[in-house]
Amino acid sequence: LNAIKEGGKIACVSAPTLYRAIKSINKDAIATVFEFDKRFAMYGEDFIFYDYKSPLSVPKVCREGFDLVFADPPFLSEECLTKTAVTMKYISKEPKKLVLCSGSVMEELAGRLLNLKLCKFKPEHENNLANEFCCYANFDFDSCL
Repeated sequence: LNAIKEGGKIACVSAPTLYRAIKSINKDAIATVFEFDKRFAMYGEDFIFYDYKSPLSVPKVCREGFDLVFADPPFLSEECLTKTAVTMKYISKEPKKLVLCSGSVMEELAGRLLNLKLCKFKPEHENNLANEFCCYANFDFDSCL
């Protein structure tokens, strides 16, 4: 929340756990969860159905609508990250503030697609993934923690 001004809009792309955490810290935060799992429709207007396979199939009102875009793509594949990156670029405002959590094997691709750099922050995944999980951003994310 320190990465944006008060009243800024946050997109949580394939990241419902982050959405819940943001709302638990500040129930008035403006956050939207873009998620395939329709169980998260319980979040009402804060929920947008999202299928990474159709990266631009989001409401037009979302175009350049978010001050901070955070993504946690569901699969460690070039296809999944490439399509998620299309969505991230489409929904982020200038100056784009992008954060990605993914496996360390995606570092080169994240840099090439979105100009993201590895952060010092090491996210923990609730499912104890076998792959090393890393955080990447195109701004000094670590200074916001």
